[in-house]
Amino acid sequence: MPRIRLAYWHGSNKPGDEVDVSDDDLRDLQRDGRVAEVLEPAHAEAEPAPEPQPEPGPEAVDAAQPDGAASPGRKRR
Repeated sequence: MPRIRLAYWHGSNKPGDEVDVSDDDLRDLQRDGRVAEVLEPAHAEAEPAPEPQPEPGPEAVDAAQPDGAASPGRKRR
């Protein structure tokens, strides 16, 4: 359960209070602008680190053109 600091009244809790809320309540409170700060993210340790993207390799050379020149394609007017 995430722990938040309130920016506005929520039930009997006044602004500035730190409370534990469910994930659904957190989403609703954020939507309404009542969350001043999320103190503990809901799934901080559960989120995997982003995987690094592989570096692009050398461009493939067109087999029809052995010198590697690009095909002419259509010309713009």
